[in-house]
Amino acid sequence: MSSDEYLQAKAEEILAELNQVLVQLATLRAEYNSVDEAIRRLERLPEADEIFERVGVLYIRRDRDSVLLDLKATKETLEATIKSLEKKERDLRETLSRVASSTQSS
Repeated sequence: MSSDEYLQAKAEEILAELNQVLVQLATLRAEYNSVDEAIRRLERLPEADEIFERVGVLYIRRDRDSVLLDLKATKETLEATIKSLEKKERDLRETLSRVASSTQSS
């Protein structure tokens, strides 16, 4: 395998990984927005309102504050994961750029 073929294969590998990261980011951002909207709506509800959480095919009654705590923890986890994937995306783009410039200079 020549160095050009190797670099081309490496670029394709990086591009495939980048595409996976972008799909994961889109999914996580959608979930983050959903959780964020749920938090905002719950915070506007009066304290006495009942909250039902869907667990599989069942709805379980829970108190508002515990649901809010769980949602906020989920939001924090999603934020950390999204930041990590964004860093990975940047790193992959930089690596892809270096590989592409190596291919052009060969």
